Amino acid sequence: MKRFIRYLYEYEQGRRLRNVGFIKVEQGEDECAVHIHGKGLHMKGEKKLQLYLFYEENGECIGVWQGTVDNVNPAINYRLYYTKEDVGIPENFMKINGMILESENGHKYAAVWDDMPVDVDRMRVWQQKPERVTIVEKLERMAREKDAEEEERAPEEAVIQKERNQPEMHRPVEEQNEQREQMITAEQIPMEEEQDVEGQCPSCRFQCSKIQRNELARLPRCEWKLANNSFLLHGYYNYHHLALIDDGKGLRLGVPGIYHPQEAKAASAFGFAEFIPIQEIDLELTEDEGDESEQFGYWCRYVKGPRAF
Repeated sequence: MKRFIRYLYEYEQGRRLRNVGFIKVEQGEDECAVHIHGKGLHMKGEKKLQLYLFYEENGECIGVWQGTVDNVNPAINYRLYYTKEDVGIPENFMKINGMILESENGHKYAAVWDDMPVDVDRMRVWQQKPERVTIVEKLERMAREKDAEEEERAPEEAVIQKERNQPEMHRPVEEQNEQREQMITAEQIPMEEEQDVEGQCPSCRFQCSKIQRNELARLPRCEWKLANNSFLLHGYYNYHHLALIDDGKGLRLGVPGIYHPQEAKAASAFGFAEFIPIQEIDLELTEDEGDESEQFGYWCRYVKGPRAF
């Protein structure tokens, strides 16, 4: 693990103007955490900053968007966690040479790993265009990834896991009758029983918020592995967000998607066994964050973390 501290500077027309804080970096071989501390930013009433990681190529500064920092006032205290999956392509991970914060009016603040001059004002944004794949293609890919994971585990655990991933995923009838009121997975809920699902998850019990994948770093460390969950990645790259759903008793992490029996099997195999329709969740979505289908919603699992996020 490589650790270092760099100053955060305000930039104007490509020149450093003044120091406005510092950042602490903890960099591993395939993951990195960046702690940003700044104050006295000239926000002029603005409250949001766009966050980029950047690298240089042929003298050009290329920024990879990481998300939006809200409620800057004009101080900032933020933690960014990223992996090879968050920098465009994995090969870019070791090229990252700093981070840039950009206000709505284009004002920039930056920290540079090697402290060399960088023309941050001419940053070009790296564009990623994820391809939406069909359910069949996704299931085939997930099955291959799941098989690879199972081969790395102990033989006994691999046998148990493969049995769970067989098409007949329902429990024996006797066990279903005994535990029906205690455990109901998404694949066990027939489509015509939608009213029963709504009765279990009334919208008035939910407090919801949208998050970006890198914000999973704000959850306890034990939950960080979810950032590389294959099912989560597929939903995130298709709909560009995740959801945190609080029912007052526990916190759920929601992955956007469309309800379908085959989809339910894939979701359950990757730990997201519960489905909550969008009609029961009060979230404002942009055009590329949602779907007009009535079966759109969130595949959920409980996570540890603070209720207020």
